[in-house]
Amino acid sequence: MTDYIAAPRYPSIKTPPRPTRKRNSTLVSCSSPFRTPTKTPSRSLRKGQNSGVTKLSPSPSIVRTPSQRNVTPGGSSNSSNNDRFIPSRRTMNIDLCRRALLSEEKKGDKVYEDIDASSIDEKKPQSPIETPIQKEYKRRMLSSLCNVPLDQLNENAEPKGLLSFNHRENSDPSLNASIRKGSVRLEDPFSHDTLRVLQQYESAEATNASSSNHNDAVNSRIPSQPSRILDAPDLVDDYYLNLISWSNDNILAVALAHCVYLWNASTGEIQHLATVTGNDDYVTSVSWCTMPGHSKYIAIGTNSNTIQLWDAQAIKRVRTLYGHSGRVASLAWNQHWLTSGGRDSLILQHDVRAAAHLVSTYRAHEQEVCGLKWNDEGTCLASGGNENFLCIWDSTMSAVLRNRRSNGPFSSTDVSPRLMLKQHKAAVKALDWCPFRRGLLASGGGTADRTIKLWNSNSGAMLKSLDTGSQVCSLVWSKHQRELCSSHGFSENQLILWKFGNGTNLTKVKELTGHTSRVLSLACSPDGSTVVSAAGDESLRFWNIFGNPPSRRSSVLPMGDMSFGMPSIR
Repeated sequence: MTDYIAAPRYPSIKTPPRPTRKRNSTLVSCSSPFRTPTKTPSRSLRKGQNSGVTKLSPSPSIVRTPSQRNVTPGGSSNSSNNDRFIPSRRTMNIDLCRRALLSEEKKGDKVYEDIDASSIDEKKPQSPIETPIQKEYKRRMLSSLCNVPLDQLNENAEPKGLLSFNHRENSDPSLNASIRKGSVRLEDPFSHDTLRVLQQYESAEATNASSSNHNDAVNSRIPSQPSRILDAPDLVDDYYLNLISWSNDNILAVALAHCVYLWNASTGEIQHLATVTGNDDYVTSVSWCTMPGHSKYIAIGTNSNTIQLWDAQAIKRVRTLYGHSGRVASLAWNQHWLTSGGRDSLILQHDVRAAAHLVSTYRAHEQEVCGLKWNDEGTCLASGGNENFLCIWDSTMSAVLRNRRSNGPFSSTDVSPRLMLKQHKAAVKALDWCPFRRGLLASGGGTADRTIKLWNSNSGAMLKSLDTGSQVCSLVWSKHQRELCSSHGFSENQLILWKFGNGTNLTKVKELTGHTSRVLSLACSPDGSTVVSAAGDESLRFWNIFGNPPSRRSSVLPMGDMSFGMPSIR
């Protein structure tokens, strides 16, 4: 290399110095990416033309192969280590991020760009000493409020991977499969008003194992036989009637033909309450008042188109309500308002305190109204009719129009439903509002329908439709379990206990048989542990299917020996 550099000092050499090209090619072959080789070949070609040298091709040392490094932002390379980060909101918890920004506890703390499992153990500023119970409560509360699985929070209620740059597998295998396929994840329509419960999130394998263990445990705790059976002679076998009601004072009212009897579940005493007069008259519906402090009053609907109000303690009829032109098949209370549905397809709203009791008329049904149910808040009324309609009514509309009514004895204002749902294919009698998920309504159809449907009462969307295989006569939600009980007609005449799972899934837990005719009505005890079923075989059966409430471990029913015959309700 030293000889080549010294060669240009001798002017006697006329030919272009070849070492110069070699030196240039040596520089060009440098691995630096900032030096371009295009000038060297052109200079060589110009010198070759001036000196009569033939045109030379570029030196092989000048030709450069494309770089193998993955520097193009277009992502044309197959390498997985790209140099760009595209954020995915699906793997981030926005609620948790917002809490981290707004929480007073985070002021002054260092902001970490990426919190992973290794950074959780770093020391934080000293805070007041908390007991293990306080830490677990704080952890579960954060999990419930921010909808974060417990396995994503450490023992100090700190998130693992607040900003997740990798795909985080969901505990639901079916959801992971749908995400991998690129399908869109639909949001829960009740996410805005769901009352979330504190629960332990587990992995997919643990969830499946615990689910099977839970079903086995549920089956083991549910007795296959009723705890008590009462004879109910002359119980009218009519699908459209509602003949039993269980009061908050633990008294069961049963309508037998033209009489109403009361059975005290605490003492076992039976008492005759009322008898309707008339050759063709009989009791078509009964319903206890649910207003606190007034649970002694009961409404009795008759085939003679009237409603009788009785004081069960004084065994005295208080008043009679008129307005229907057909039998009164369904009744429902909302504070001091009594709602009645009749064969005349009308739903009437009565103010039992006023002399002019009829305040509004709900018009939408075309045939007999056989199902009525107010939600626990008293804001929505669900009604079912023989023309297969399911209607949702708002109490606010009735209240506004009620204030503008006139003073006539039967003057009322017509109210239209907010939603009219026509997906059922048979009469809709079975109705009940879910006690643990606001706005969720369960309905059941008759023989031609045979389905249980779950509805979003806010939007009218049908969330679930389950074919039960037989006529659905009645539905009752558990008060302290995520369970639903349904009663059915031909051919099994059974009760079915359903487990309400994630989303809107209904899983059959157990079937309870024993009735020899269709199970017309269901009623739940005030403590939520026992369900009574009234069937066309003129019997009442009591089932301890929901279990005792968390605060009580003994049933309210005096369960004696059932092997000495069947006592009668009268």
